Amino acid sequence: MPRAAVLYDVHGNLAALDAVLSEADAEGFDLLVAGGDFALFGPDAAGCVDRLRGYGDRLAAIKSNTDRYVVDRRPGPDHWADQLGEDRLRWLDGLPPSVAPPGQDALAVHATPRGDEDMLMPDTPEAEVRAMLEGVGEHTLLCGHVHLQYRREAAGHVIVNPGSVGLPFDGDPRAAWAMLTDGEIELRRTVYDVEAVARSVEQADAPFAADVARRLRTARRD
Repeated sequence: MPRAAVLYDVHGNLAALDAVLSEADAEGFDLLVAGGDFALFGPDAAGCVDRLRGYGDRLAAIKSNTDRYVVDRRPGPDHWADQLGEDRLRWLDGLPPSVAPPGQDALAVHATPRGDEDMLMPDTPEAEVRAMLEGVGEHTLLCGHVHLQYRREAAGHVIVNPGSVGLPFDGDPRAAWAMLTDGEIELRRTVYDVEAVARSVEQADAPFAADVARRLRTARRD
């Protein structure tokens, strides 16, 4: 049976990414689905991009809203653009907005098929979900963006948000991800040294450092 490890919202947190990849590699998988937000906010944007790119043909990555911000060198995100350098930025810029993992009857997008800044929440009303998913033929929708790990059924689809690897907002600071096997999804959490990453963020001369460190520790947006 084909297996896909599914990772979203890494946000430059290499310690969290490495912990998840170590666990996933130990179990084995055929494809690594990476759903965007690779660089912005964390202490090792370049390391995260390089680690993912190292999977070569086994990687199916998509471009997200914050990846666009970094590529476009918007004020604030330009700090991480400088970390990445032109080769990594070209790679980010060339990523597609969605991918359908082979053999899984699933579609991976960053937020929704309609746009990478939509907010598809655990309690988004059914009518809104139906509009967001219009035209999607796959049974399972893999999405991220809101940093909340959940699974729900709505509008004739199974909607799975694996949560955020690098910056969860659901009160659990462990790295969140998922394993997809023959269309069946299993939500996972992986322990890593959150405090060490928060201190690294605080010590870095980067925008938003205080907010990012607080969010790492509390696993809350606000």
